[in-house]
Amino acid sequence: MLQQSLRHLDAAFSRFFRRTATHPEPKRKNRSRDSATYVRTGFRWREDPERPGTGLISLAKQSEPLDVRWSRPLPPGAAPVKLTVTRDRAGRFFLQILVEEHITPLPPALGPDHTTPRAVGLDLGLAALATLDDGTTAGHPRLLRTYGAKLARLQRGLHRKERGSANRGKARTRLARLHAAIADARRDALDQLTTRLVRENQVLVVEDLAAGNLVRSPSGPGRRRKAGLNRSIADAAWSTLLRMLRYKCAWYGRTLVIVDRFFPSTRRCSACHAHGERLDVSVRSWTCGACGAAHDRDVNAARNLRQEGLRLYEQAVAALPPGGRPPAVVRASAPAGAAVAA
Repeated sequence: MLQQSLRHLDAAFSRFFRRTATHPEPKRKNRSRDSATYVRTGFRWREDPERPGTGLISLAKQSEPLDVRWSRPLPPGAAPVKLTVTRDRAGRFFLQILVEEHITPLPPALGPDHTTPRAVGLDLGLAALATLDDGTTAGHPRLLRTYGAKLARLQRGLHRKERGSANRGKARTRLARLHAAIADARRDALDQLTTRLVRENQVLVVEDLAAGNLVRSPSGPGRRRKAGLNRSIADAAWSTLLRMLRYKCAWYGRTLVIVDRFFPSTRRCSACHAHGERLDVSVRSWTCGACGAAHDRDVNAARNLRQEGLRLYEQAVAALPPGGRPPAVVRASAPAGAAVAA
């Protein structure tokens, strides 16, 4: 474990000198997770013949194997290369196993004509977590609102405990367990949603969102309202959803198209492409002054994103060499510019 810590330090300084990361900082006991990494010579692995992919794992200097509850079996025939034991703030232990796995891409998802790829536009919001271009929505779990009263009660109880006391440690553990349960529920909901979208569609189109800029610290007379908006944005976890779409598209042979954040998806008419006036957040529906089409705000934005995403996708495919595969990510460099394959 000590040798592996030195390897981590060497890798961190290597990234720093290559100017791909900031200067390494010491781990803090009250902020960093407790973790220990074991290379192949630091543990023993014995596969269970009756349950392939699972087995017994014994760490160095241990006489008894670990009592592991397997979330899923390892890939058939895969042998662990490295494993990391971690403990989170809630006191739960996790075993992360590094293996080599080859993920088979899914069959192409084609439209009704069996020639064009099936595409979907996603408009991320707070009223609904995601609105598709066909009008269907994915509900927002709103976990912080559901458990907000319990979180506040546990936080007040922690604040009243004396620093350094055993009761404060117990209160901190209870609060951490609730936060862990909320995070697990949110991650599970996003995992199911993104997996379903990736399985059903070949091209997924989203808007480039700067979630970090949207949750800046509030100030001024409307800071209480802005603080509530920040909690709702953090509860939606847009960045986690986009991250899941990225790696799942790369795994399963799909393409994620990221439209520029300045593209006027909300105030552009998806029927005639005429640009209307800037809409306030409270306006949920509007009528196009050019063609008279009535639009739902989120559905219209999702349709515009799908149209723009397909245009960028076709540009990226046309630039490929003969026999080339479409990229996993296509990003727009400008609202009306060419796409850049990433």
